[in-house]
Order: sequence, then C-alpha cells, then structure tokens
Amino acid sequence: MTLMSRNDLQTRINKQIENGDFDVDHGEVTCNCFEKIKEELEYSILSHRWGDREVTFNHLQILDEQLLASGQNLQIPEKLAMLHANPAPKAPSKTSLDKLSNFLKISEDKQCKYAWADTVCINKESSAELDESIRSMYAWYRDSRICIVHLSETDYLYEMKQDPWFTRGWTLQELLAPRQFAFYSKGWKQITRSNSEKGPIGEVDQKEAKGEASLWVQVASITGIDIGNLLNFEPGLRDISKRMKWAARRKTTRIEDMAYCLIGIFNINLSIAYGEKEGAFYRLQVEILQNSDDVSLFDWQGPRSIHNSMLAASPACFSEALGLRKITLLPASDDPTFAQTNVGIRIPLAIYLLNQDWLSGRRLNLAKTPSVFSILGASSKPNYYVMLLLGEGDQPRRYERLALVEEELDINSFKQVPVVVYIK
Repeated sequence: MTLMSRNDLQTRINKQIENGDFDVDHGEVTCNCFEKIKEELEYSILSHRWGDREVTFNHLQILDEQLLASGQNLQIPEKLAMLHANPAPKAPSKTSLDKLSNFLKISEDKQCKYAWADTVCINKESSAELDESIRSMYAWYRDSRICIVHLSETDYLYEMKQDPWFTRGWTLQELLAPRQFAFYSKGWKQITRSNSEKGPIGEVDQKEAKGEASLWVQVASITGIDIGNLLNFEPGLRDISKRMKWAARRKTTRIEDMAYCLIGIFNINLSIAYGEKEGAFYRLQVEILQNSDDVSLFDWQGPRSIHNSMLAASPACFSEALGLRKITLLPASDDPTFAQTNVGIRIPLAIYLLNQDWLSGRRLNLAKTPSVFSILGASSKPNYYVMLLLGEGDQPRRYERLALVEEELDINSFKQVPVVVYIK
C-alpha cells in the first residue's frame, strides 16, 4: 500500500515504453499503444459511506515517509498494523483500516493493479487538489474498471433498502457513473454472484443474470431511479427535475456538497467555494438555466432560494415536483433562452391576468396576492397545466414567483400576452 502520484505513474509508463513493452512507431505512440496503456492503468474504485476516523492521505503519506527514511519495505498487513498501533487521538480506527484492507484485497482479486479510494487518494489540505477532485469525481468513477461498493449495514440483498449508502449525496453519482459493480455486505461478502456489468443486464429475464437483475430491480425501488438510467445513464442537461428528484432525499455533511455532488450528473463546470452554503445550489441552478431551456428546472415546491424566487433552496424541493412537460406556446420573444441578469432571471413568458373569481375560489395561503400567471407547461395529469403564479415587483415586467399549481384549463380560452419578464 503505497501512495503513487501522477508523476510516479507517468515515470512508470515512460520506462515501460522505453523497455519496448508498448508499440511505439518512430517515437510516436500508436493507437494500439494507447489501448495497452489504458489496460495497464485499469483501476478499481471504492464507494462507501464515510465513518469515524477514516484512514486518510496524510496518515499514509507520513507513514511512507517514515518507512523510506528507515529503509523499511513493509507489506500491506504490516503497514495497517502500524497505523492501528498509533496511539494518537486522530489515528485511524480499526474499522476504517479493515475497510481499506478488504478493498485492496478485493481489487487484487479482480486483477486491478491500481486502486482508488477517496479517503486516502485526495490530499484535502491542498485546495487546488480538492477542487479538481470534486469536479473530476464523476469521470473518475466512470473511467474505473470496477466500482467496489461497501454496504456497511447490509448482510443480504433484501436488506439493502435500509442501508445508509442510499441516503448520501455523493453516492448518487457513484451509483450512476461506473460501468461495472461488485456489491459487498458489511462483512465483505459479495452480495451478487458475479461482477454486475450494467450493459448486459438490461434484459432482466436472462436466467444467467437473474441475481444481477434482482439487484437492479431492488436498487431502482430504493432510489426511485428507473432501470434504464441505472444501466445506461448519460450525464447532461436533460430531465432536470427528474434528476434533481433523485437527490431530493439524500444528505451531505456540508451544505455545499448537495450542489457539488451533482456537477458530474449535469455535466457542468462549477467552481468550488466552501463557505458559501446555500449559494452553491443557487449557482448550480444558474449554470443549468444558462445552458438549457428545460423548464422542469422550475418544477419544484417548498422554500425558495434566498437569491432568487424562481429557483429552489435545495434539491429537497424537487421531491414534490409536478411532472411538468414542456409545451409549445406563442413565443414571447425572438430569443427564447433564459438568462441571469442584474435585475433577475430573464424568462420569455406568456402572461395572463388573474381575475377575482379565480382567486376567490381557491385557498392559496400565500403571503402576497398574485396578479398574473403564466403557463410553464403541461402537468402529468391529462388536461392539467402547470401555472406559475407571479406577484408584481416595483417596476414594469419585474415579478416574483409566489407558487406553482396544477389547474385544469381550457388553454384556448385565454388570450396570450407575450412578454419578456424578469423574476427576482
């Protein structure tokens, strides 16, 4: 168990190239060579729930430096024993050391020369490395040869629904990104009979894949993610509300991580700035709306962002999404895009005046009486539409979002007034 930097790996590969281990044509690396290098660098990756006193990058770095200085060359069990014998208050726990040991042993059994675990492979004292790691996490899990999942409170397949692994924010992308899995119980026994490759298990009636099919049916039931996305997920700016809903009931230790753990799922670029709290999820939504015209971003209920009433305070708001579908209405402008401006979010909408009869017939329980509404799209219910109720601002065309409601409407009975509005 030795930490290897990128430079160490590059040096090792260069030596193998010099030794003729790969095909090099007149100093040029060939396609075949790239494939062999890729095979050489295949790695396993660990997905788990963090516990108390995890073994960290610093623990291993200090130990390796001490061993190097003393000229010792110890094997993994001896290194783990040294760490466990450390009397310091912040020494890693036996549970965390056993977890790392089992992960490395399984990785070796799976014929992976390299292994990656977030506890020991990220130097969190380096803000630049932490920033890069968070933004690259989805890609690292996607590019792994196999993801080893440790369910710390599960013994059998039917117990999976109780495991806290399914409640954490970061494990969402760790479930969607990898192409191959091996699920292990709390005692490190493999729950399924073989490695669970996502692609071939799409046919759930295959007898030879019965165990794996049962696994993915169970996972779909626990997470609310359809099997199609579990097996063939592609990141990007589509089905925004549905993807937010997958994260709605998950938690992270730090508030900002509820936004950062979704970066890879939406395939967007977002800087990391711990300390901004709810501002991280606000920035995530702004980045999405500036690169997508999917109105389902606004399909949420509950507390709004302190920065803008049109955006949700957290992914939890999407748990009660109405299932909004985009429909074609009279365009409000030649430019149908959304944009964040210094006076609010610019949205081209068709605005309708609310009459007193409609208002008096409903108990909206709003702090402010809505004056106009717009139709964002069709509801999942037949003949129902999703109405965006707006309150007037202090200047023309300036509004604030008050509520999102489902209503059975004869849409042709309303006269549309296209206008570009700004929602603060």
